[in-house]
Amino acid sequence: MEDYSHNVNDETDSRLHYRSDLVQNMTSLLNIWHSPRFQRDIVTERHRSLSTLEVRLVWTLGSLGPSRPSELSAALDVTATSLSKAIAKLDAAGIVTREPSPHDRRSHTLHLSAEGRRAAQELYDVGDAMVTEIFADWNERDVLQLSALIARFVAESDAYARRIHREDPA
Repeated sequence: MEDYSHNVNDETDSRLHYRSDLVQNMTSLLNIWHSPRFQRDIVTERHRSLSTLEVRLVWTLGSLGPSRPSELSAALDVTATSLSKAIAKLDAAGIVTREPSPHDRRSHTLHLSAEGRRAAQELYDVGDAMVTEIFADWNERDVLQLSALIARFVAESDAYARRIHREDPA
């Protein structure tokens, strides 16, 4: 990865860069993994008919478990209308089910159906296979060390996010 630190004050470079190579590298990784093209390319042939949002919805339900649409809308950072369309398609395909919320009969909770759980597991399996391929030439000690450091970074990032969180204005 290019060292951007020397370009910080270069008036001829119109691009802005992080001063930290670490932040630049993490941002590059997130940009790759979150790009719609990458997400479409990595999805198995069986799920090619699903939109990027629908794939993210299945993956998120697999991760979070049963959730209300409002929780999913916030987690996925999408509008209620976009989410509603994705839910309708996944419901019609038998991938999700809607059950009345035990706390509020006016709302419902989304669950993965048996088929949805299989689809979500396939998405997780694709991620595992991708990482296995990426690390194929790494030694086990390096992979374990990176995993431990990332776990530590995630925990500290979560603590930071909780510390700076502000409630949305009403």
